[in-house]
Amino acid sequence: MPSPIRRALVIVATILCTAAATAAHAQPPSPHIRPLTAEARELLDELVARSPTAQQLADRLEESDVIVYVRHRWFATDSINGHIGLASSDPRHRYLIIELACRRTRLQQLETLGHELRHAVEIADAPSVTNTASLSELYQRIGQYVSGAGAIEAYETRAAAETGRQVRSELLGAQPLRLVGTQALR
Repeated sequence: MPSPIRRALVIVATILCTAAATAAHAQPPSPHIRPLTAEARELLDELVARSPTAQQLADRLEESDVIVYVRHRWFATDSINGHIGLASSDPRHRYLIIELACRRTRLQQLETLGHELRHAVEIADAPSVTNTASLSELYQRIGQYVSGAGAIEAYETRAAAETGRQVRSELLGAQPLRLVGTQALR
């Protein structure tokens, strides 16, 4: 029969081992980029693994107050590869949704996700964006109007367009572009 001290040591060791195992399997704090499907998760994982630019964007978003959901969506037109929108905000977080067009090649989806992550960083860098009106004001200031159907406005920024090209270049293994002024150099 074990002594009371030995029995107590076994109980304490069991508790410590159980606590360590529980901590090892605990989920880390929710990331700021949250794919809503396994397919979107695989796309994000591949993108940040293959593109240093996308990894930098993801790191920047992890330091921000924005939470970005990523999902696929059917768009009414083939001319749209992706979209970002502000879903809501509260005093602690702003919630964005990146929607990627279905029926695109893997490369197109990866490039588009990188492009839209750049837009997410643009929004993260503008703390005044807390509703659709302030989002529209931001893009009127930093972007170029490209289209609008009904109540939907579409803007593009030079930074997001360049990010898409840079990500594509990284994914294809080409020598990354360097920007000098407004010229892209290889």
